[in-house]
Amino acid sequence: MPPPPRPSNEIKPAKKAADFSSIRQIDCGKVAGSRKMDNIIEAKELQIERKHFYVEFRENERGRFLRITEEAHGRRNTIIVPSTGVGDFTAAIADVLSNGSTPP
Repeated sequence: MPPPPRPSNEIKPAKKAADFSSIRQIDCGKVAGSRKMDNIIEAKELQIERKHFYVEFRENERGRFLRITEEAHGRRNTIIVPSTGVGDFTAAIADVLSNGSTPP
């Protein structure tokens, strides 16, 4: 049989604080220090209205990639396209733009 419900004006006991002392800490300095920086192969910056765009072709130990960053109103959005997909990515942009300029 379940316990009877508590009256709404009864004070509930406080929950015990969680103990995180058993969690192991990671030395972030060693992790960050073992990673190499990206090499910028080519970069362009442009401003369109109130937005700043940074288009960078980079490489790191995992390969080459295109990084496009949009900065506006204190916010930053970034997409990364692996070099193996840059041709398909730019072709998709061209298709969208050409199909959008012709009437249906």
